[in-house]
Amino acid sequence: MSEVITAVYEITADDPAARAALVAVEQSHELPTELAPDNAVRDSLARVRTVEARPGRPALVTVDYPADLAGAELGQLLVLLLGNVSLQDGVRLVDLELPADLAAALPGPRLGVAGVRALVGEPERALLATALKPVGMTIEQFAALAYDLAAGGLHVLKEDQGVADQRWAPFAERVPRIAEAVRRANEDTGGRGVYLPAVNGAAARFDEQVRFARDHGAHGVLVMPGIAGFAALARAAECFPGGVVLAHPSFLGGFTASASHGIAPDVLFGTLLRLAGADVSVFPSWGGRFSLSRDQCLAIAEAARRPLHALPPMLPAPGGGMSIDRAPELLAAYGPDTVFLIGADLQRGGNPRRAAERLLAVTRG
Repeated sequence: MSEVITAVYEITADDPAARAALVAVEQSHELPTELAPDNAVRDSLARVRTVEARPGRPALVTVDYPADLAGAELGQLLVLLLGNVSLQDGVRLVDLELPADLAAALPGPRLGVAGVRALVGEPERALLATALKPVGMTIEQFAALAYDLAAGGLHVLKEDQGVADQRWAPFAERVPRIAEAVRRANEDTGGRGVYLPAVNGAAARFDEQVRFARDHGAHGVLVMPGIAGFAALARAAECFPGGVVLAHPSFLGGFTASASHGIAPDVLFGTLLRLAGADVSVFPSWGGRFSLSRDQCLAIAEAARRPLHALPPMLPAPGGGMSIDRAPELLAAYGPDTVFLIGADLQRGGNPRRAAERLLAVTRG
């Protein structure tokens, strides 16, 4: 057999071996094997390599797919790994191994850890980020908040995923004003904070919005692959050379919420979004208002940064109800090659700049 894509699934079934065989056929041929031409069975049928029974837990199943099935395309790889069986309960993708040639053909991060660090001028220490929110603020309020947080020393100022082309702060008016506020803060303090507007308009306007952000002072964009599609990450990088592409997990939670279905969080928020072209991947950290465990979160961070053939590592960005007081604990757990995303806690007390300075201090020891 030629090179293979190896996928590992947790399968919950009375007869996991039989279910594994059905998954292999469904995901490669979607046709009973006896009806397929001999050459197709030989060249393109997936094969079940192992079925490991684990009493009291789902079986662990390893399936090898001929690498040619992916066609060197990210979208087809996703279809191959969990296409039709995403509609069935009892099948969960928990690991993935690609041939080097296929990994090289996929987008991957354009900047990655080193590129983002170079852009913000921070070569070693943890990167600090916030979300500009809430929806409903005026452009003037957004700009003032961005100035204060950038002046306080934050590295990444992303818009909240719910900030769109709304009447309170239309996209074309908002982006230049916030970009200018961040530029002034950097000039006034010697900082190098970057501003990433949310690009979540209609598909026909995606390129236009990314290029608008590029041409009006932003430093990259926030993309929601659960809304715009995984390919939108690479497209954003093409439209904004040298810009940060930050992936936000909105609408992806359905893939990870069930223990018996979908995709393990480290595979989705770590491996797949990295393959798709994210430089930074936001995910909900433990101890906040979401439900991932500490082990799951650390596995996401490891998947984002571990060696993956020639692809650059990606920055994990834990968030979701994080606080300034927890920053030292989180830094000790995740390590410095992380973007720590803290939102509401920086606005408590009415002095965002001072709060940002405090965050900077507690993460610098």
